[in-house]
Amino acid sequence: MDALGAIARCKQIVVVGDSKQLPPTKFFARLTSDGQSDEEEEDGEPQAAQVQDIESILGLCRARGLPEKMLRWHYRSRHHSLIATSNHEFYEDRLFIVPSPDAKNPELGLKFHHVQGGVFDSGASGTNPIEARAVCQAIMDHVQACPDLSLGVVAFSVRQRQAILDELEALRRGNRETEAFIAAHPTEPFFVKNLENVQGDERDVIFISVGYGKNASGYLAMRFGPLGAEGGERRLNVLISRAKKRCHVFTSITADDIDLERARGRGVASFKTFLTYAQTGRLSVAVVSGKEEESPFEESVRRAVEGLGYAVVPQVGEAGFFIDLAVQDQQTPGRYLLGIECDGAAYHSSRSARDRDRLRQAVLEDHGWIIHRVWSTDWFQRQAGQLRNIAAAIEAAKLGKKHTATKVESADEIKRDSAPKPDDDALERLAVPYVEANFPVPTRQEPHALALPAVVEMIWRIVQIEGPIHEDEVVNRFKSLWGFARAGSRIQGTVRMGISSMMTTGQCANEDGFLSINGAPVAVRNRENVASPDLRKPERIAPAEIRAAVLAVVDLGHGAAPKEIPTAVARMLGFKNTSQQLRYAVEGQIHKLAKQNTITETNGMFKRA
Repeated sequence: MDALGAIARCKQIVVVGDSKQLPPTKFFARLTSDGQSDEEEEDGEPQAAQVQDIESILGLCRARGLPEKMLRWHYRSRHHSLIATSNHEFYEDRLFIVPSPDAKNPELGLKFHHVQGGVFDSGASGTNPIEARAVCQAIMDHVQACPDLSLGVVAFSVRQRQAILDELEALRRGNRETEAFIAAHPTEPFFVKNLENVQGDERDVIFISVGYGKNASGYLAMRFGPLGAEGGERRLNVLISRAKKRCHVFTSITADDIDLERARGRGVASFKTFLTYAQTGRLSVAVVSGKEEESPFEESVRRAVEGLGYAVVPQVGEAGFFIDLAVQDQQTPGRYLLGIECDGAAYHSSRSARDRDRLRQAVLEDHGWIIHRVWSTDWFQRQAGQLRNIAAAIEAAKLGKKHTATKVESADEIKRDSAPKPDDDALERLAVPYVEANFPVPTRQEPHALALPAVVEMIWRIVQIEGPIHEDEVVNRFKSLWGFARAGSRIQGTVRMGISSMMTTGQCANEDGFLSINGAPVAVRNRENVASPDLRKPERIAPAEIRAAVLAVVDLGHGAAPKEIPTAVARMLGFKNTSQQLRYAVEGQIHKLAKQNTITETNGMFKRA
């Protein structure tokens, strides 16, 4: 309602919203109904729309006939199955859905979990305890397996939500290591909500608990809470479009159990469609384009690439967004290695240069595609050189890398680096998974109540497991070992006192705040699956570990170019992208190694001295 004053004063207005999802609140309807009447205009004709009949500003604008434009690009979902039902049921298949390069990747998409034996207590509790237990176990598995992915849980009813929270609380008592994720996720906090309270939320992974099912007698009442009410389909649309990477549906019933003759409301019918798609992957529309190339240029590229022995599929995608050519991964059915974009019909049909040259490719790459562009003028003038670039891009894509096409000279010779770039698989083998300290502690005593020798012993065990480790991370470990949500000043003071004692006695070495056991070898550790989010901050990576990673990269290729080392080190440490801060940290340690004469630079390559 804060917008009403601005709307009253402005000369032009742009209202953005989605009438297929929930309105803001019912407050607008209550406000506009006060004091209004069904008066007609002076000429005796009824008004086009009475304000009190409109649920939102967006609805009022539509009722008054203001010009409309549908925004058709859908960005959130990293897999087409996450938005397919909404697109079909609510948007008339008009959304542009970015196809996934790995349609069968188990880490992406819509997943169906039929909970065997789940019973809906339609009498007293109004819950499905077995299904709630299955959801909570899946939550714990998620926290252990992929804590880097944010998670949200949505139940169809308030009672089922409470059943999940009660079950989760019981599980958390025996799994204190999950507290950092559940209670204090650094970016997108974990939540458990009911259907009517989830709106505007998005998470990497969404769990849906239907709850409703057959009772102990095997009877299924066709009542599904808010879905059966007017506008229930919009609540469903909000729910099934929250996930960015995966959506898991937990239900004790299947789509076949829903009898639309006994159910009421479009929401239930849409829910049946959603369950059918989750179970079978089929909607009433085809998902394979089957389209041919849109220009002779694209056909020429396809035939040439197929001549090299690769399988190429034209016009891959659905719902208005198609990649010109996609090279199949013959080792993994359903996966595409490379997308080839040509300046053909799709390129020239774009309404702006930004759409043609930047936005389209950026969206595809954000969804996991490796894209290689072929220009028609280059293809027809220097086809042999362009074909070699495509082949190199495909081979690079097999290793998960993006190939940068080199400039083709007049003799069609391709310049190559003087030394091969480090292979990602080889780099990963040089690192070991980061292990976080987790051992029994005397939880009956607060950390600050421990005697100093006991504190020193705890710190020594943590450093023995995780060294080199930053002092602040030692404080975090005390917090997690005791199951606290945060480390107060007393815990921090206790840990600092213990570290000071260890420095005095020489039990540990300290380099720039990082503690390690004297004489212990320094391993390079992959932080991809760590529970403590601070471990992935560049400032929490020990200089000694970065130096060890740099030397491993240099040794792997018997030399390495300066610009390649930071990226290779980042891969070893478990980072998919190399931030500027991490790059600076690596370059600083390269300089230190060179100053120590551990490595030397010769002809633009760093090698062991």
